[in-house]
Amino acid sequence: MMTMRRYLLLPLRRIPVFMAHWRLSLTFSLSLLLGLFAAASSRAAPALETVTIQLKWLHQFQFAGYYAAQDQGYYRAAGLDVKLLEARPGHDSLQAVMQGEAQYGIGNTALLAARARGLPVVVLASLYQHSAAALLVRRDAGGKPHLGPNSRIMLAPNNEELALFLRKHGVPTESLLPVAHNFSYDDLLDGRVDAMSIYTTEAPYILEHSSLGYQILSPRSQGDDFYGDVLYTTESELRDHPQRAAALRAATLRGWAYAMQHPDELVDLIRARYPQRHSREHLLYEAQHIVPLLAQDSIELGYSDPLRWQAIASSYMAQGMLPEDFKLDGFLYQPEQQQGWRRHLPVLLPVLVLLLIAALLWRLRHRLLPAHQPSHDELPLNDTATPPDSSSAAPPATAATTTSNGVHADAVSQRTLQDAGADALLLLDPDGKIRAANPRAQQLLAQAMPPAGQLCWPALRADGSPYDASNHPLQLALVTAAPVTDAIIGLPTPSGSVLWLLANIEPVADDRRAVSALAVSLRAAPAAARAASPANTAATPSGPPHAGASTPSPNSAPQAPADH
Repeated sequence: MMTMRRYLLLPLRRIPVFMAHWRLSLTFSLSLLLGLFAAASSRAAPALETVTIQLKWLHQFQFAGYYAAQDQGYYRAAGLDVKLLEARPGHDSLQAVMQGEAQYGIGNTALLAARARGLPVVVLASLYQHSAAALLVRRDAGGKPHLGPNSRIMLAPNNEELALFLRKHGVPTESLLPVAHNFSYDDLLDGRVDAMSIYTTEAPYILEHSSLGYQILSPRSQGDDFYGDVLYTTESELRDHPQRAAALRAATLRGWAYAMQHPDELVDLIRARYPQRHSREHLLYEAQHIVPLLAQDSIELGYSDPLRWQAIASSYMAQGMLPEDFKLDGFLYQPEQQQGWRRHLPVLLPVLVLLLIAALLWRLRHRLLPAHQPSHDELPLNDTATPPDSSSAAPPATAATTTSNGVHADAVSQRTLQDAGADALLLLDPDGKIRAANPRAQQLLAQAMPPAGQLCWPALRADGSPYDASNHPLQLALVTAAPVTDAIIGLPTPSGSVLWLLANIEPVADDRRAVSALAVSLRAAPAAARAASPANTAATPSGPPHAGASTPSPNSAPQAPADH
């Protein structure tokens, strides 16, 4: 009996020993598996590629997008370890890129002159749609800006746009006494120089409490609208590392989008990284004045318009600063060079924008149609026909019930389909704010620069006389709630030429049948159309006036766009 009991209990006694060995084996196996996984992960994760971006100025909010791309991990996610190299007084930032100290740089339209000299620079992204570069000039005892032959001037390197500005105003740089730029206002404040190059995004803040008599001369205020900060690289970098260049560009654009959505956060980041540079108030002032330079409300971030770049090049040619046969070939980066589905984006995006606008107008079409379909005995189907019974009073003409408006509203979808191949399509708020614009519309707006938030763009009629608020095609479409078709609009450009366009404008109604937007299609106006248009004849709407709508006073003419 004792022997049988011993055999029965023996396996039970060995269970703790077995469990201990089992736990030890499991622990060892898990540790081994985790070690192998960690080793495999370390081998699978590629090392970050280190690249350097040469800044064109000292650390400040001017480069907030690059700091954001670093801090938010956008560069790391693209496989890049990006270093930012601050500009140094007396050091040519462009040469740093050309000599390989940096693979990328921040420049301006002076890159055109560099390209003409044979330097293989390529613009990756035009981030600042407008330049903040200007001249700060001391006033003399008589209160006049002192700038002429033998004036002492501090110009930062690669400031051809300011040299062009001086030439156009009869002050060639050869007649001035150059002084090395030291990035300090003290020399101007103390009278050691007469003028210096500055940025309008920060100079007024610095000089706010100064007793110095000065004047800021801005090329943009004189009609020369240059691109500002642009991200560039070299042909060799694009040839040898095309994917790296594309990844850096995309991550940088993400950084700029984040920075402008979170300016306070970026100000704190810059203060933490570079506390010796600027105060918080200074950086916030700079951030506020950079917003209009990026023009994100109307232009795709980083977009480079070939036509606008060519117009800038023509300005340089006119002053003998570029050869007359200069071409942009190879100067502007083409995103479609990227591999994979991304290369189709430049083609797909305009199509998607056109489809979205067409879908919006189709959805809103029923809001423009009358509440009922009238018979032929109620009203004529066009504006020139005579009602069968002229003695009977017609119902009040409103955007919601007028038959002719209903006919034109029915044409909205038809013309939308026809205009799907138009050069440019955009959607405007009644106050002139742009809701949507396809890339071609963005190009035209950048070329002609209609002021943001102003419905009646400064424009010319076919005979060359200016539209006023009472007969401007956009205003007519708004106050009459009726389409305006085939209107000739001439938009002056900074170069002094006129961009002649043929405009079709469709009002879009809201739930209360009030005009809530204007759908505008633009295309180049044929010369024959301009010649055939009668002189001094304003564009007229193709429907009856909106009941109760008041016509603006001719005295309320549109104002010229304000300079930033």
